[in-house]
Amino acid sequence: MKKVLLFLTFLGALMANSLPEHFTKTLENGLQIVVIPMNNKSDVITTDIFYKVGSGNEIMGKSGIAHMLEHLNFKSTKNLKAGEFDEIVKGFGGVNNASTGFDYTHYYIKSSSKNLPKSLELFAELMQNLKLTDEEFQPERNVVLEERLWRTDNSPIGYLYFRLFNNAFTYHPYHWTPIGFKDDIKNWSIEDIRSFHSKYYQPANAIVVVAGDITPEVVFENVTKYFGAIKNASPIPSAHHQVEPQQDGAKRLMIKKESEVEMVAIAYKIPNFLHEDQVALSALSELLSSGKSSKLQRILVDEKKLVNQIYGYAMEAKDPSVFLFLAVCNPGVKAENVEAEILKIIESLKKGDVSDKDIEKIKINTKADFIHNLESSSELATLFGSYYAKGDISPLLNYEERINALKKEDIIKAVNKYLVQQSSTTVILRKDY
Repeated sequence: MKKVLLFLTFLGALMANSLPEHFTKTLENGLQIVVIPMNNKSDVITTDIFYKVGSGNEIMGKSGIAHMLEHLNFKSTKNLKAGEFDEIVKGFGGVNNASTGFDYTHYYIKSSSKNLPKSLELFAELMQNLKLTDEEFQPERNVVLEERLWRTDNSPIGYLYFRLFNNAFTYHPYHWTPIGFKDDIKNWSIEDIRSFHSKYYQPANAIVVVAGDITPEVVFENVTKYFGAIKNASPIPSAHHQVEPQQDGAKRLMIKKESEVEMVAIAYKIPNFLHEDQVALSALSELLSSGKSSKLQRILVDEKKLVNQIYGYAMEAKDPSVFLFLAVCNPGVKAENVEAEILKIIESLKKGDVSDKDIEKIKINTKADFIHNLESSSELATLFGSYYAKGDISPLLNYEERINALKKEDIIKAVNKYLVQQSSTTVILRKDY
């Protein structure tokens, strides 16, 4: 016990100053620059660009466009042939990728520091000179449809996840996941894509984040060189979606899908990423499903052998979102039995089944994971960029302090406040006989 307390004290002291210093600058065109110098003599940097647009900016009938545009960003531009972006990055020994989420779209290039100018030049080219031709769009639409099939329609757990959001949200665009609805994908036009790009892929809606072995001065100079002259074509659209009304009763859905086993998902409504309760909800995620000794793993996998996979975690989104439970049952196990056991665990937490030892463990694991992530330029860039893209960096800056102050009562209070039946959505998937 003494060793644990000493380690906790050490981590607490380390955490107080563990987040590296970062530097920001905003160009006249509204483009924000974030630099996180690591000074680790690695000669490695990650150059990222975040656009403050994701599937949450789409409208019903036009879902999936943000993700489609992510695909098309690697096609031809005024000065690049289709595929040339990847060839150039690989040519200087870099790696690149992209992802689309509910709240933002993220592109990155990881390379040596000397390739910063070329990386920025490539991203600037995509912002201002993307061609978006129908000839490139039509085959890529088929690629996205195939992705939709294997990620959602032909994947029982992917389909369960998709249908959970369809039912948990009625009016808000979180109603669909970033892949979008199949019929919408089939009905897009190239004009839809061009319109979306012109609205959201502008300097005033973008954040360039560079993390690694580099100085702020070098980054600011180069970003200004490649992005400073790019003009905004129009004002950035404000959020146009309806606010999801408060849920006033439990929702329940049974779906059938070709599957060897049954599955169950439960979602509870929680506030957005800025809310003070997010730290307690994050700690709850750690308690429930982080590692082999977590509550869900220990009880449902090891002791009762009801499931082979189970997760419980809070979604930290720009708008109010959900705390998710997702379980894949063992063969022959009914989803309702797993659901009942999850609800038992929730009830036990409401009654105070959280110990001081649990809190110590949560703090140790959370802090250790946090510090480990700070050692990677790509993790750092993603961490800072995700908060800036959602519109506020303060939860990240205050995270360590709030974890240090966490008490078991905070978790118990959060469970009683948010994991309640009237705000729940339950989806059960079983085989279509």
